[in-house]
Amino acid sequence: MNKSAQKISSILYRALENNRLPHALLLFGSSINQIDVVARNLAKKILNCEDESKHPDFLTLRPEGKARFIKIGSNSDKTGGDWPINTMRWLVNILKKSSSLGANKIAIVYEADRMNRESANAFLKTLEEPPSGTFIILLTERPYDLLDTIRSRCVNVRIDCDFESLNDEEWLVWQKDFEAWMAKLSKGVGKNISIGDAVMRCYALLNRFNNVLSRLSELEEDFEETDAEVLEALQSSSRRALRKRLLSDVENRILSAGSIGISISKIALSIQSLEKCSGYMDLNMADTNAFEYFMLSTMRILASK
Repeated sequence: MNKSAQKISSILYRALENNRLPHALLLFGSSINQIDVVARNLAKKILNCEDESKHPDFLTLRPEGKARFIKIGSNSDKTGGDWPINTMRWLVNILKKSSSLGANKIAIVYEADRMNRESANAFLKTLEEPPSGTFIILLTERPYDLLDTIRSRCVNVRIDCDFESLNDEEWLVWQKDFEAWMAKLSKGVGKNISIGDAVMRCYALLNRFNNVLSRLSELEEDFEETDAEVLEALQSSSRRALRKRLLSDVENRILSAGSIGISISKIALSIQSLEKCSGYMDLNMADTNAFEYFMLSTMRILASK
C-alpha cells in the first residue's frame, strides 16, 4: 500500500479499536484493486482472522452479467426459499441474521456504482440501520454515480491510488510500435508511409491491443467451483481495471509525442479521442470497437496537415 492507503488504514484501525468505526463506509479512488486491499485488511481486523475469504461472516457482492449490474434477485430464481447468491436481496437477508461465530460480520460491495435504483432501494434500510456488529464497505471508482441516498448514509473516504504500470514485454513492444506509427504519420502520408501501410499498421496494433487486454485480464486463480455469473463478473472487473491501466499508458505515449515532432494541438485532439474511447468502453461498447474509433481518429488527426 502507498502512504495514503497506509494512513487511511491506520485511522480506520484506530477507530475500530476505540469502537468508533462507522458501520457504513464508502471507499473510493482510481483503482478498485488498490481500494480492495484496504477493505480486505480492515476486514481481517474486524473479523480477527488471517484469511477473511474463508471466514463465514465475510460476505461480498459484485456486479455480474454482460450489463454488469448488481442484481436485485427475483422470486423466480429462489432455490429452496433462498434468494440467489450474489444478489442484493441475498445480501440483505444474510445481514439480518446473526453472525455464524457470534461476533462481527462484514460485507464488501464491489463497484457499488453498478447498483440500479431497485437494488439501491432494497439496500437503503440495511445501510441506514445495519444490525449490531455489522459493517458494510462499498467500493467504487465512480462515487458520484451512486444515488445521493446511498452516499449520504456512508462515511465517504477517498484513497489516493498509485499509477499501476505494466511490466509486460508484449505490451512494452506494442507501445514502441504505436509510437513509431505515430511518428510516421506525423511526417506525412504518402511520403514516409503509404495510406495502405498506415491502415494495415493501425489494425495490426488494434488486434494486438485486444490480445494483450484479453491475455492479461484472464483470471489465474482456481475458480472451478465458482458460480458462472459470479465468475463472469470477476472476469469483467479484472478486464475493466486492466483496461484503465493500458489506456493510461497509451495516454502517456501520446503526451510524450512532442519529442518525435508532433504538435501540441494534434496531441490534444488525440487525447480527446482517447477520452471518448474510454467513455464508450464505460458505456459497455465493445472494447475493440471503442479502441478502433480512437486509432482511426488518431490516424486522421496525425495525417492531417
